[in-house]
Amino acid sequence: MRKRYRPEHRALYNHPAWQPLRKAVFLRDDYTCQWPGCGRSLIGKGNAPNAPVAHHKRDHKGDLKLFLDRENIMATCKECHDGDIQRATHRGYIAGHDENGRPIDPDHPWNRSPA
Repeated sequence: MRKRYRPEHRALYNHPAWQPLRKAVFLRDDYTCQWPGCGRSLIGKGNAPNAPVAHHKRDHKGDLKLFLDRENIMATCKECHDGDIQRATHRGYIAGHDENGRPIDPDHPWNRSPA
């Protein structure tokens, strides 16, 4: 059986402040997925697509201050978190466009000034 890589900073999810903060974020976001274009109600449990996930907008990489920064966390559904959000994290920008065809993410390569 293959051993999964678990970064040391995963232990932060056992920090006593994490569960109350996570719940406060879900309440602030009205148990609604905040990922652009989703808006799904977060009423699922476990691995259900509509299960709530607290997503760190900026990867904390073990930085406790950033990990516990309420403004760095948003409520998302498991489906968005495990799909679109992971792809955007690896790509470096959110895919998608507005009604005029312009990318919605200011970090999209089309929105960057030429060097």
